[in-house]
Amino acid sequence: MEKTADNQNLMFERIYDPTQDYKLSSSVYGAHAKIIGYVGHNKKVLDVGCGSGYLGKILKEHSCSVVGIESDEARVKEAQKFLDKVILGDAETINELPFPLMFFDTIILADVLEHMNRPDIFLSNIRKYLKKEGMIIVSVPNIARIDIRLKLLFGKFTYENGGILDKTHLRFFNWSSINKLLDSCGFTVIAKDYSGIISRIRILRSLFRLLSFQFIIVGKPKEI
Repeated sequence: MEKTADNQNLMFERIYDPTQDYKLSSSVYGAHAKIIGYVGHNKKVLDVGCGSGYLGKILKEHSCSVVGIESDEARVKEAQKFLDKVILGDAETINELPFPLMFFDTIILADVLEHMNRPDIFLSNIRKYLKKEGMIIVSVPNIARIDIRLKLLFGKFTYENGGILDKTHLRFFNWSSINKLLDSCGFTVIAKDYSGIISRIRILRSLFRLLSFQFIIVGKPKEI
């Protein structure tokens, strides 16, 4: 639950700042632009944690049909202006969706898994709504980024109101753990990407585990 500045003395209370609400990144090197590129055109898309519909709005311009899931009622009302359907609720507690199995071409989890209690259970469950040839696109913050490592080296681990150490993050991922999670939940990784300055400077790309702000992973369902 987000609080106002009057509660900033509480370690795990997130101070609500409407100017910092989730919105589309304008960077061509950011996770949003890369996710949109991986989705392509004319796809049936499920955007989990769709927020105000900022990603889906662009995908609709690419002739995609987009269904969103969002737990915040105000964001749902905004997303309904752009998306074909928006489901109000906590994605982790929705066991069944009003769609046939293997309905979606693409499932997007853009900065969502780190907010979940059991992302493994969620991924295993949502997989059944993805077509055999479909894709799941995941972005997660990189807890092993060099600035976080340096803070830990000097004994600092302080939750923040945004970024990698956001107070609402329940799970933390590095490059190895996000790949293992997808593999264990029935997905084969077919593409790996990252956001941040490393995307701009080719010579730095071998250091992606240290310099990436986010990892973007594309997977497809394993054959059963």
